[in-house]
Amino acid sequence: MKKIISLTILSLLFLVSCETEPIEDNSLDVSTTLNKGANANNSYMVISKSETLSKDLEKSLGKIGKIINTIPEIGVVVVQSTNPNFEKNATTITDVRSVVPDLTVNWLEPMDVDPMANPLSIGSDEPYFPFLWGMDAIDAPEAWNEGYTGEGVRVAVLDSGIDPTHSDLSPNLNTELSRSFVDGEDWAVQPGFYFNHGTHVAGTIAAADNEFGVIGVAPNAEIVAVKVLSEFSGSGGFSGINAGIVYAANIDADVINMSLGATLNKNGKFYDDDGNFIGKIPAKYIQEIIHAQQRAIDYAYKKGTIIVVSAGNDAMNGDGNGSTIKLPADLNNVISVSATAPFAWAFDQTTNLDEPASYTNIGRSLVDVAAPGGDFDSPYNYWWYDMVLSTIPGGWSWSAGTSMASPHVAGVAALIIGKNGGEMDPHEVEKQLLKSADKIDTNGNSLFYGKGRVNAYRAVTE
Repeated sequence: MKKIISLTILSLLFLVSCETEPIEDNSLDVSTTLNKGANANNSYMVISKSETLSKDLEKSLGKIGKIINTIPEIGVVVVQSTNPNFEKNATTITDVRSVVPDLTVNWLEPMDVDPMANPLSIGSDEPYFPFLWGMDAIDAPEAWNEGYTGEGVRVAVLDSGIDPTHSDLSPNLNTELSRSFVDGEDWAVQPGFYFNHGTHVAGTIAAADNEFGVIGVAPNAEIVAVKVLSEFSGSGGFSGINAGIVYAANIDADVINMSLGATLNKNGKFYDDDGNFIGKIPAKYIQEIIHAQQRAIDYAYKKGTIIVVSAGNDAMNGDGNGSTIKLPADLNNVISVSATAPFAWAFDQTTNLDEPASYTNIGRSLVDVAAPGGDFDSPYNYWWYDMVLSTIPGGWSWSAGTSMASPHVAGVAALIIGKNGGEMDPHEVEKQLLKSADKIDTNGNSLFYGKGRVNAYRAVTE
């Protein structure tokens, strides 16, 4: 069965309020079908032949449609038009490379423990620190004990917004730079007690060292909310994603985390969850959508930003699967992350923390490194402790997915950059991440782990 959209959100989650222990099992059922209104607003991405945008092109497009947004850094204009001949008319303009619908798709897929599972560190006074097996897996406390906490590093979280009132996040959140690229939604999420993907991701990266709740991999890094997905549906337009990438680069983000992904069939066909054919667009549109996003990634990379992304939750082997492409994980100049997890950790904190998660995408052509993402496959009680605990509006929750693995890597990247004074070429950051990763099942060329599972301590000491 082929799906047009692959969702990289948690598969299951538990919520924890600020005052209580685990209280609720909220299984999240998310649709993987193409949104009915994928281009309901009649918007198009017009991609210029050059990677910059000329005033003449903007002027010409303004005569045949309404310009909604421009991304001049990568030569993209978003134009709205109800004229059925808009695409034909626009492609006659000299500077136009292609015109494609600005599709909107879903990018998100869905007991006593040993308090000494992690060594004593700055995290030891965080109430929920004992549950953070992922920090133990990547040796984050050992990195903190060496004095590396991500200070002076800016991480842009391209996601569904962040809760600015959460006490674990507010000390590190730059509210002045935070932006939304989702029409009608502010970057700050709605108040309440519920799961929000972006808030959970942000906590794993940089929840503060404040004797409260949890702690992030880089607890002194700065985080910026760049909202590119609706907090209500998880959907977002390709132009909004690309604009968010460019914005993050322009504000000098050292790291971008993108715990999101869409799987596109290169032939342009769309299928629902049951494998039923539901529609088709020209295959050339898919190639141009890929081209535009690669432009955005390359722009950020050249500006000095390392981009960390989730590999996806389809339990798919990316090797030899030439009929589909995973965006952005299959693009150049990104670090694609698979997920690891323990099994029945609540009963044995000495258990292997590096089992491949049951849902994770794999493949030597797809995965660069692995990191803790959690799992839910244990048949025993307290199985949620195998998941990743992090922040949500109003409290904390357990969640599992490559969406949870990617922020672990983004946090380690922040530690590396912080060690080097807050400025570092992304190519050098990538080299250090991959070189210092623990080789789990091969000598750094693994189907499941890529170059290995990231190790924060080795990343800042080798």
